[in-house]
Amino acid sequence: MPRYFATFIPGTGEIVAAMLRRRLKDLQLSALLDGAVEFETGVPYSDLNLFCFNNVFEVLHRGAFDSLEDYLRALPAAQPDWAAARRLPARVKTFRLVTSHRNRLVSVDAAGKRRLEAKIAQATGLRPDRSRPDTEFWLLARSEGLCFFLKRLSRHTAYDRQLAPGELHPELAYMLCWLSEPLHTDVVLDPFCGSGAIPCQRVKRFPFRTVYAFDRDASAVRRAGEKLAGSPRVVLAQQDVRTLSERLPAASVDAVITDPPWGLFENVGDLAQFYRESLAQLNRVLKPGGRMVLLTAKKEELAAAVAALPMLTLQKRYDILVSGKKAGIFRMEKAR
Repeated sequence: MPRYFATFIPGTGEIVAAMLRRRLKDLQLSALLDGAVEFETGVPYSDLNLFCFNNVFEVLHRGAFDSLEDYLRALPAAQPDWAAARRLPARVKTFRLVTSHRNRLVSVDAAGKRRLEAKIAQATGLRPDRSRPDTEFWLLARSEGLCFFLKRLSRHTAYDRQLAPGELHPELAYMLCWLSEPLHTDVVLDPFCGSGAIPCQRVKRFPFRTVYAFDRDASAVRRAGEKLAGSPRVVLAQQDVRTLSERLPAASVDAVITDPPWGLFENVGDLAQFYRESLAQLNRVLKPGGRMVLLTAKKEELAAAVAALPMLTLQKRYDILVSGKKAGIFRMEKAR
């Protein structure tokens, strides 16, 4: 079976493992690491349909070594899975060898790197190209003492050029939607939709009946509208969450999935008070038994706002890193 190595947002390992177990009936989970997972399945990469990963690789070899340099010297004689290395689209003619130590790109012994590049070229028929290659092979050392030789399967996305300031990466928006336990009958609300990351993932990847995408910033609503243009059963509107009762009746929403302001890109005044007022409105429109999934870096302020609503139960909190900043995912449910 193919063996995969995939990276994800640090702190979301429990979520990723649950996704894998639900999606892959023949799953063999080899290692669940901080921000990465190694697993086997008979499902080919083209059919994995796991959108929670930053990058996905095929494992050609793994071993325990004291350093990346030791691994580099040992690998050519270690019998990597060259057959797997050769499984490439016909368009792929060139490659680059990337070396990483503890999630940082590093330089290694130049002569050793050239020897491994020559071995890869001999085994695959590809040409080295360090500037604009068609594919990549990675030599990676982890803090746990594990080293991997990998073939990259996913294509890198330069989010810094595509996303607005503060906009969620699609992988994180996907996880938030998944945590809401989506149903075909769901009426979904994102009252802080921003540029539309969460509504886009819900519409593209999950079932729903209606999605409400609101934001008090008209320019944000316009950006979200551009991404969601043509999506059926999506209602976009400029709306302040604190006056949500003017727009939605009580107990009309099955799932709230949102990323409220963190006080970084938007001034909302006293953030603790803003969270209390916002959560009271969201609790009002949420049906009994409804689910709420919120992401914030202001975890204590949000936790206090949740504690003030006895009908709302915090079921799970995941402490994660978002672009190097400590944040938390709160998964809640309203009492029936």
